[in-house]
Amino acid sequence: MAYTKQTITINQVVSEESRQVVVRGTITVPNPKPDVDQIISTDKTVSIKDTKLLPDKAVVQGKLTLQVVYVAFEPDQSVHHMHDQVPFTAYVDLPGALPDMDVDVDVLVEDVKITPSAKDPRKFDVIAVLEISAKVTEPREVRILIDVDDDMQAEYDIIHINDLVGRETSQVIVSDSFDNPPEKPEPKKILDVDATAAITETRIVADKVIVDGEIHLQVLYVGAVPEQSVHDIHETIKFTDYIEVPGAEPDMDVMVRAMVENCNVEIVGDPYFMADCVIKLDARVTEPREVRVVVNCVDTTMETVELNLEQLVGEDSSQVVIRENFVVPDPKPCPEKIINVSIQEIKVTETKVIKNKVITRGYVDVKIIYVSAEKDQAVHAMHQRLNFRTFVEIKGAVEGMDVDVKPMVEYINAEPENCEVNIEAVIKVRVRVTETMRREVCVDVVNGDVVCPPGEIINYTIKAGDTFFELAQRYNTTVNMIKQLNPGVDPNNLKVGQVIRIMCGNGKPKG
Repeated sequence: MAYTKQTITINQVVSEESRQVVVRGTITVPNPKPDVDQIISTDKTVSIKDTKLLPDKAVVQGKLTLQVVYVAFEPDQSVHHMHDQVPFTAYVDLPGALPDMDVDVDVLVEDVKITPSAKDPRKFDVIAVLEISAKVTEPREVRILIDVDDDMQAEYDIIHINDLVGRETSQVIVSDSFDNPPEKPEPKKILDVDATAAITETRIVADKVIVDGEIHLQVLYVGAVPEQSVHDIHETIKFTDYIEVPGAEPDMDVMVRAMVENCNVEIVGDPYFMADCVIKLDARVTEPREVRVVVNCVDTTMETVELNLEQLVGEDSSQVVIRENFVVPDPKPCPEKIINVSIQEIKVTETKVIKNKVITRGYVDVKIIYVSAEKDQAVHAMHQRLNFRTFVEIKGAVEGMDVDVKPMVEYINAEPENCEVNIEAVIKVRVRVTETMRREVCVDVVNGDVVCPPGEIINYTIKAGDTFFELAQRYNTTVNMIKQLNPGVDPNNLKVGQVIRIMCGNGKPKG
């Protein structure tokens, strides 16, 4: 009897769960903003600061950022905006998760309620409902049957996998200096620094992944003015680096995650701020493959394993053009010439999957540097948020599938007109839809002539009634050997579907 095996490397989904949490906190109207008479609108976004895997659980730390537009409690009823953050810590139960596995977390803001505090008119109580989804995976090598003799009457199927070519991590130190905006006072003392990192573009050359990214900084500081008022500034630092991944080739797929491990901002003089940030980059290179597998053999007992795969449903992109005209906010002077338009942040705020389509919303925060039309021709800066909404057609997409959305600004330009600014931007939104597929495939023929070569380590999926003693008898090995290959596995608490490693003895399982 002859048959053919092949080793594949998959990203096995260990556990996938979601949980609703209620976050409570307080936001404060910053000085010198006026008191609030009425809130007009609230934009909310979530950033994940850290995710820690514990046995059977993920602990998530993040910040809920609120941008509030309100009518001032003043005679002129002028409109102002403020922003503040509410930190939160939550957890998601993930059976089977272990600290050395990989975890992806997504947070959706389902509802936010802001009410005036009874203790202080400049404070507001926040109650937010978040849905936190987490998926735990681990790379796994599986040796599967892809062909058997014709007389065995095998059943075959095609599975789509992302074969893991390589995964590497790297630390990057990013440094830059920058000034405070002209309209804000010089800094005296830094109170807080919030930093997040985002990957804007990746490309593969031979054995190497090139990464372009941005660090978004929010610096809260005390101004060097008599009233010692508190101010905040936003700054974006761009960086380019690389990660060596042996075996990577230009036509493969790559996913890179960036996390700020530490970011320090100091007051140095002129320019006033100096930032030093340590970024951890995690690159995973995969190659899409179709593999024909044996799923059943008539009249033949098969050793099977259940694969829990992330399978690609489809990916595509769309372009959206934004054209907006807005008045320069008081008390800033009218512009005569635009010097520069830069992207401060681009973020997806909502994603919805309907049949064969993905609808997405988001915003782009831009910073415009311009020359004043006044006699002094001073240089000023202002910020503007551009909202976008678009959809991407993905055949086969349905509600409940996993979606990865990556927006990118391909073009942006701004022109002055009297005391207004006309801005135009082209945004490319790329969408990738995947779903978790459970597929049982054959890894061995139990009653064949050669099923388990001596010394070969196989992956075995626990079935009802299995014990280490029975498995040691079946595979001609010892209980102690199975224990050595599976540290951390409790032989008295085996779970159906749990995968363990077994080293074969004389090559022919008994029974």
